[in-house]
Amino acid sequence: MIQPKKIAFGGFIVIGMFILLYLMTETHDEIQRAYKDLSPQQFSLLKMSLYGFLFGVLIEWRALGCLIKGQVRLSWLLLPAAILTVIIFIPIIYWLEWFGLGRLFVIEIFGKPEIHMLLSVFSGVLFIRSICNNKHRSNP
Repeated sequence: MIQPKKIAFGGFIVIGMFILLYLMTETHDEIQRAYKDLSPQQFSLLKMSLYGFLFGVLIEWRALGCLIKGQVRLSWLLLPAAILTVIIFIPIIYWLEWFGLGRLFVIEIFGKPEIHMLLSVFSGVLFIRSICNNKHRSNP
């Protein structure tokens, strides 16, 4: 039998994902308007990275459940997750300002908004996985 708490938690996760997708769409529109005016807003770019990060956290809903229950256990993934999280919160504009286009592939990927968003979601997944023990993830 399915427990009401599990249904409510699953509903919360799905609703949270839809809210984040809506906020991402609105923020994307803000960014597009700012680029047309040739004055990109760094705050909008940071919001977009934050929403992608949170979406990644919600993807790992079982690990999030463990975190809420207090079943925290750090793993070696925390270091790469922290580094990637710091990197994705540097707005795309700064990557282009510092290194320009046509440079190293590793630097150029941060100048592409689609890849930047994928890395934002991935860093959220990696971060939440790094703070929850594997055995706990299977039992929300």
